[in-house]
Amino acid sequence: MHVAAPIPSRAVRIALRALLAAVPFLATAPLVAQPTRPRSDTLSTRVRDSIIADVLADTLDILAEEPLLAPPAFRQSFTVRPTYRRYTVGGVRATEQASYAGWVGRFRRATLRLDLTPVAYSGDTTATDDRPPVEFGGTSPASVRLDVRLRTADTLRIFAQSMSSPGTLSASQAQAIGAVGTSTIDLDASALGIASRIGMRYALTQPIGGGVSLSLRTGVEYDPEPSGTDAVSWRGTTVRGGLGVTRVAGETTVGAGVELTRSFTDSLDGRNLFPGGGMLTVDGRLMRFFGSDGTGFLTVNAFYSRPVDLERPDVATRIIPIGDFLGTTIAVAIPAGALSVLPMLSVLRETSNAQTTVNGIPTTLDASGTTASASLGVSIPIGRRVTVTPEVGGAFGSVGQTVSARFPRRTRSQSFSDPIRGGWVTLELSITR
Repeated sequence: MHVAAPIPSRAVRIALRALLAAVPFLATAPLVAQPTRPRSDTLSTRVRDSIIADVLADTLDILAEEPLLAPPAFRQSFTVRPTYRRYTVGGVRATEQASYAGWVGRFRRATLRLDLTPVAYSGDTTATDDRPPVEFGGTSPASVRLDVRLRTADTLRIFAQSMSSPGTLSASQAQAIGAVGTSTIDLDASALGIASRIGMRYALTQPIGGGVSLSLRTGVEYDPEPSGTDAVSWRGTTVRGGLGVTRVAGETTVGAGVELTRSFTDSLDGRNLFPGGGMLTVDGRLMRFFGSDGTGFLTVNAFYSRPVDLERPDVATRIIPIGDFLGTTIAVAIPAGALSVLPMLSVLRETSNAQTTVNGIPTTLDASGTTASASLGVSIPIGRRVTVTPEVGGAFGSVGQTVSARFPRRTRSQSFSDPIRGGWVTLELSITR
């Protein structure tokens, strides 16, 4: 028995691609200048402009100036990252080919970023016993984002994104994603059927001494109401606020933060794929550079998200209802001559529990999903400006649900438990000038 729920949170992608998840916290504290680590030509800088693009999509990522290094007035990079993924959940199969493309321009006090991801998806549905395959494609929302540093570390962000193409999903397309869709599986197809958006965020930072800084973050976003009759993810108006603390000590940065979001929207007569309500998220991060030239680094990221006042926990693009979501990611860059080896390990878990009354019968729903992922990449510089990064990864876990109905004389339960298996191959090309 499969019960659907909303599109996976963007925190999934943040966790699975958190190779430099701690970098945004560097924006909340003065940096200690490191003359032995050239700013414009290191692995960490190149990765930050490429693989880390998705991680930075929901964070403020302007770095404080390092006065001893005299960074150039303008630097830019272009990245393409074709990816092939294949997952099975129980007997249901899904494959996709996605090709992220992004451009980043960095000025002394600002960063401008453009990105989009074309994707082709093929998956089974569970609408009938023979599970007919459904094939469709499109492009994630094209987005533009400008971050401007107003003081040493205070940052203003202004951003906008178009509606995805297609802007809505048919019933069979939503079922094909929902047959394998959970918060613990990374799928670019989940970025299809999304409304356009504009927004603004601001981070106010205050150093308090000893390398410690406190930050206050706030923002507001607006999605114009979409038309049509098919399924779409529409958030209406969203407000957010958060607090963070960061400590920078030499080559090590640690930080923690808490953020609360709240969206004001409606069901669009049952076709809205966004669950409504909001999310409370707590996370902690660590980053440490190592090696004689500082090109090696270790990052550890842990987070916990809890839904707040969900209005529609069950929609067509998820196997199980959305619930508490937590995870841990460990990523390392190990210098190996001119190359760098990039191993990553991530464990994600989601659980949900609900009690309701169906036809006068008390009913309890318990659901959970867990996925462990591991990948290995190699960063290969070709000259001073080009970096090629092949990566291969695999994932395994399980997802299941039990529905229990309490009758006067007995309790009747119905459940399923499906194994998760999958993997991906990526080849990234990044050009920096």
